[in-house]
Amino acid sequence: MEWLKMNWRKLIPPIAASVLILTFILYTKSHTAGVPADSFIPVSDGMDPISADDRADSSAAVIFVDVKGAVEKPGVYKAEEGDRVIDAVARAGGFLPDAVPDAINHAERLRDEMVIYVPFLMPEGSEEAGALLPSVYGADEGKVNLNTAEAEELMTLPGIGPAKAEAIIAHRSEHGAFDDPAGLMDVTGIGDKTFAALEDLITAK
Repeated sequence: MEWLKMNWRKLIPPIAASVLILTFILYTKSHTAGVPADSFIPVSDGMDPISADDRADSSAAVIFVDVKGAVEKPGVYKAEEGDRVIDAVARAGGFLPDAVPDAINHAERLRDEMVIYVPFLMPEGSEEAGALLPSVYGADEGKVNLNTAEAEELMTLPGIGPAKAEAIIAHRSEHGAFDDPAGLMDVTGIGDKTFAALEDLITAK
């Protein structure tokens, strides 16, 4: 007791520190009690956070487009929504030397089932030269209906000039409506090669 009377002032700091530590521990426990474990977000060292743009990119829908005409490797290609026509052409190997790149809209966004037709450069003086050539189509969007199209619309098809357009109309008038697009090969002057270039660009309704 005599020692305690002489040294009690020395005991005040450690006692006060112990009280403060105990108070802090009790306070922390009271404020974290009942908080779900999944509300704490772990942080991994060395990993960058995923931005909103990154998440959007990773969830982009996969689509398929058909690239035809004057490209190195015509065919069906996988793409993502938001890609452009020029991206699809690049996947198809790029333009051929006799392509008409300016006939298509390079910046147009791709859509699922889109058909992209890159026109060939027609020899100067041919009846098809200078014709307005369609370049991009949806599944049925933009297709020329053989049973209703007039000469001007038929001439927008590659390889169809005034003479062949009139032959199609004459055949339609004489034999009635086309049952299917393949009936176009019954028209004088239109063979397998011409039909193959038109098959995905026409319909018969």
